[in-house]
Amino acid sequence: MHAVKAVHVAKRLRAQRPLRVQRIDPPPGGQELGAVPKLPAPAAERDPASRQQVKVVGQLERFSQKLDPSPARAAGTPEFEDRMLTIADMPIPVRTLGLALRPERELDHALRQIGAWAATHGVTLVGVEGDARLPEGVERRPEETLAQGCDVVLALGGDGTMLGAMRAAAPLGVAVLGVNLGTLGYLTEVDATHLVPALEALQRGAYTIERRSGLALAAREEMPAQLAYNDVVLTRVPGRGQAALALHIDGELLARYASDGVIAATPQGSTAYAFAAGGPLVSPRAHGMIVMPDAPAGLFNRAVVLAHGESLGIEILRRSAPVSIELDGRLLGHAEPGARLEIQGRSDAARVVRVHPGGFAERARRKLGITDPAGLADFDLAGHER
Repeated sequence: MHAVKAVHVAKRLRAQRPLRVQRIDPPPGGQELGAVPKLPAPAAERDPASRQQVKVVGQLERFSQKLDPSPARAAGTPEFEDRMLTIADMPIPVRTLGLALRPERELDHALRQIGAWAATHGVTLVGVEGDARLPEGVERRPEETLAQGCDVVLALGGDGTMLGAMRAAAPLGVAVLGVNLGTLGYLTEVDATHLVPALEALQRGAYTIERRSGLALAAREEMPAQLAYNDVVLTRVPGRGQAALALHIDGELLARYASDGVIAATPQGSTAYAFAAGGPLVSPRAHGMIVMPDAPAGLFNRAVVLAHGESLGIEILRRSAPVSIELDGRLLGHAEPGARLEIQGRSDAARVVRVHPGGFAERARRKLGITDPAGLADFDLAGHER
């Protein structure tokens, strides 16, 4: 008798006990899940939708712990915001795939492989209208709406194609998978020989999504605000003399120098122009900004790494020659002496798909051809294990 009564009491207590839930109401591209006031536990018979919502939140919390098992940071801090999981970070089986193709490149073999895979698994393919290379059955759209409604955008080409796909997909929170059909393709994830396994991973949802930071270039005369995923480069105009620049960090003067220019790079872009100028290799998962002088004529010739939230001001001094402004390799315009540019890092600018198990070190060795000295390598020059 007492045991039966105890069971009834326990049931009533569970029904009355409040449950911590989070609201999921994402706009296109996903919204970070923020805490809301405690709500009473939904009755299982009356509100199955609420039960499903609680289940999804629990899955998100467990998945977030797998991505970053470190102790939770205080809400409202940059560290907390960087680690908050969004729906756009959740890998799902791909049902709609956007195609970003390298211009003027023969892609028949790759497109046939993609078409056969899509037909087998019932995946909708979306491409840019007017591209005669697209096979039958591919939905055509304007370039600016390519990523709309897509689960992933597939970039077929090299680093330039990857950056173009990120410009189309990032504003909508859609992740990009890069397939290297060019030469180096450091930003891409797989090469052409591994295209089909990568597609199968997309179909199964067997992939991860990583965030990439960007650089926001503030608007100025006749130039709207821009977002770079690799780098912002100021370089002297050939035949017009050296660039004389002053660098400011959060409004404070750091240095003045004459040079060929200056490179502001994201961690992802640290392997591009900044690396060629002598800058450091930085993990693409890091946050911050790498500032690298280009061939300076003075003692200051070191890279400077800014933290998340710090801004870079670049002043073109009165005695400077005009400089050109490039963003991810595209010429935006020119700046005359007396102009000033402001660059601010963005920690959550884009998302990329990872299907390869290797990390930053493995990719750097493979893509950049990093080798060990003969005396320290695991194998001698004849290939024998030491």
